Amino acid sequence: MLIGATLLGLAAAACARVPSHFALPQLAVADPAFIPTIEAYTVAPVGGGNSVDVLLNGDQIFPAQLAAIRSARETITYAQYFYEEGPIGREIAEAFADRCRAGVRAHVLLDGFGTIQMPAEYRETMTRAGCQVATFRPLSPLSLLAAVGFGRANKRNHRRILVVDGRVGFTGGSGLSPKWMGDGRTKGHWRDTDVRVEGPVVASLQGAFVENWLDATNNVLGGESYFPRPPRSGSVSAQIVRSSPAGGSFSMYTMFLLASPRPDDRSTSPIRTSFPTTA
Repeated sequence: MLIGATLLGLAAAACARVPSHFALPQLAVADPAFIPTIEAYTVAPVGGGNSVDVLLNGDQIFPAQLAAIRSARETITYAQYFYEEGPIGREIAEAFADRCRAGVRAHVLLDGFGTIQMPAEYRETMTRAGCQVATFRPLSPLSLLAAVGFGRANKRNHRRILVVDGRVGFTGGSGLSPKWMGDGRTKGHWRDTDVRVEGPVVASLQGAFVENWLDATNNVLGGESYFPRPPRSGSVSAQIVRSSPAGGSFSMYTMFLLASPRPDDRSTSPIRTSFPTTA
């Protein structure tokens, strides 16, 4: 089974402008040249042997994430852009704390702007239990200079990543807020799509996390507990594409255009979609 072009797109910070694309090749997902073309433009490999579960809205996303966290035996890495008060935010914090008390090494990376409404109590719950909680580019008075182009304060971390024991990964667009709870059909609630992945592609997702963890803490994560060699767990080909204001936005935009169906495209690929977590 081939999941079209690219399964996952990850954005590291604020949105960047990309130039227009005036012409696209006549290329369908089923064409032998499709994957090599995608890899050439994204500089990211497409690998097989993965399993993917599509999770729709909070009703499916949060139970799956909580189950994965509670199953952790060695490590958990978690990056979140948006975190505010509410039942799911508290439950996630308590689940992390429970595993940290059991000896699991948990690394929680919170964006300095998007989690500004997160109650201090949630962070303290995790840190008291031994979890490592870091802030990506904390806000300061100098952050105001970002509005006129100085500094990096406006370059936020919009990545949503959860990796458990280096073997199970999640990404998508959901944040921790009551707005994301439910089936996405209630007024005032958000609908969103996340994915749960297993297989070799998890290492690339973990790579996106450790990149930002190093930026925020100057600490390098590695070894078998973070980057095991998981067995092939399915027949899905998947790809992780990273982007940031410094690079990758152009590549990811090109990937989206190539993966999008066009009127003359009669491809019979079962799924052809991407799930970005962009600004």
